[in-house]
Amino acid sequence: MKYFEKKITVNNPNGVHSRVATKLAQIASENEVKLNIIYCDHVVDCSSVLDVLSMAFIYGSSFIVRADGELSIKALCEVEKLFTRVDV
Repeated sequence: MKYFEKKITVNNPNGVHSRVATKLAQIASENEVKLNIIYCDHVVDCSSVLDVLSMAFIYGSSFIVRADGELSIKALCEVEKLFTRVDV
């Protein structure tokens, strides 16, 4: 199966915190896709909230999100929406 990628920038002044990390895991689960964050040669599975939090992304950080699965594009659109909101 082909994967799709999207560059994401953290727009929330609080960075990536537990609510955002939990939502990423939820997006992956609901769309039945494998979501990974790729940053500086590190690959993190978004289904693990702790792994996402361990990256300690702050406001302005950028990384790649890779989606692999039938609903990859839908999942990436949801991830993009999540990171364009500042109230999450």
